Amino acid sequence: MALLSINGVDLPTPADYTVSKQDIVKAERNARGKMLKELIATKDKIDLTWVYLTQAQASQVLTAVKVNFFEATYFEPQTGAFRTAEFYRGDVSAPALSFINGTMRYKDLKFNIIER
Repeated sequence: MALLSINGVDLPTPADYTVSKQDIVKAERNARGKMLKELIATKDKIDLTWVYLTQAQASQVLTAVKVNFFEATYFEPQTGAFRTAEFYRGDVSAPALSFINGTMRYKDLKFNIIER
């Protein structure tokens, strides 16, 4: 099983894989200045980086996350198990490493995925 799969397609193992927990809250202070906070939901955000990808690998990764929303299966560190949830992709950075004989290679393909 891959560390990360999108819509059932296993992706290459990323060089950097960081899962963050994002609390969505409604917070305000009352008339006495006391903070009131309501936890609405906790969502996962995963920062991903792949290094030294071929054009075919970069295309596979970027095609998997091209749609607005997608299902991701990933290793969730809090439970120590794989979890599946619906995500969307953040901004993509794909700096080129080399372009030799008409073939592009990428140094650091980076983006994050955020739970819907």
